[in-house]
Amino acid sequence: MSLDDALQLALRQSPTVRAKEAEVQSSKAAQTTAALRPNPTASFAAEQFGASGTDPQYTVIIAQPLELGGKRQRRIDAAQAATRVTGHQLEDVRRQTILQVKTAFNNALVASAALALADENLKTLDETERLQRVRVSKGDLAPLELTRIEVQRFAFERDAGDARAALETSKIALRTAAGSEGFAKDFEVDGNLEFRDLLLEHEALVRQALASRPDLLAAETDQERAKADHALAHANAWWDIAPQIEYQRIGPDNTIGFGFSLPLRIFDRNQGEIARAGAERDQADRLIAARSAQIASDVQSAYHEYVTTRDLVGSIERELLTPATHARDTSTYTYKAGGATLLDLLDAQRAFNDTMQSYVDAQASVRRAAAHLNAAVGAEVVR
Repeated sequence: MSLDDALQLALRQSPTVRAKEAEVQSSKAAQTTAALRPNPTASFAAEQFGASGTDPQYTVIIAQPLELGGKRQRRIDAAQAATRVTGHQLEDVRRQTILQVKTAFNNALVASAALALADENLKTLDETERLQRVRVSKGDLAPLELTRIEVQRFAFERDAGDARAALETSKIALRTAAGSEGFAKDFEVDGNLEFRDLLLEHEALVRQALASRPDLLAAETDQERAKADHALAHANAWWDIAPQIEYQRIGPDNTIGFGFSLPLRIFDRNQGEIARAGAERDQADRLIAARSAQIASDVQSAYHEYVTTRDLVGSIERELLTPATHARDTSTYTYKAGGATLLDLLDAQRAFNDTMQSYVDAQASVRRAAAHLNAAVGAEVVR
């Protein structure tokens, strides 16, 4: 399972993403409702039955309410704005899902690298132990030396066990983030901890984030929705008129009449909804400022995290990897030739292991920092 495969699965089948997609469809359906016109009304009455000398009276009235104040267009505007808000929120859910998948995948790569390092250490130690047993059997070496190897072997086996547990945990997290479908029962992550360094400018990243972060776009669109709701609340304060036509039959006589009805907006003039919508509009204005400040802070933190971890990886590569590897190889050769003690060999092996583990951890940190930076900017600025 490669990272691209996992991301495609997550964006296609993640329960969180699919739930938000259903919310978008629900919001689009609300647009249909908002655009509908009021239904006509019909009434029928039969009167004056049982009265002597009086003919029964039948009345049929059909009325068509007409909305005034631009209510229908205001409803459409508010529903369309709500759909755009939900669309940006969907993109933000996808952004967060991508971060979760990348984090879980990165943790799996780290665990795989740690497991490979532990296996390599065990293999090297097994060769040393085989040589030790030959020397002990010939009487050239005290049995205590084997005990030292066994103690070191236990430490490496513990490292391998911890790496296997971390690998399984990260795989479970990856399944959860991406959705269980599409994953084999026993899968392996396909990738490495290498990264492509880019020259990034902090201010440019902040500008890009403010232009592309879907949560900020959702907040800005929510401001438009709040304004549309406020306009709708004012429109709903208008009274509506319902022209009507009346057919009446009294005995052999048929008559037709016309009229209209309208509410008398004396007490309820939609004051509460107008005030509520106005407060929501003001709240949306303030949320945009708060979100913009938070995004700038997110980018700054993620940028400095990325730069720090990137420099640490470069420092380890330049200053530690070659000396640690050379010291281990030299100690192994010298020990086999009889020119070094077992303690010297084990010290060199532990130093090599610590250096490589630090290198793996640093690579993992820079990949996590890159994922955080991409999420903070809202775009793939580093891989």
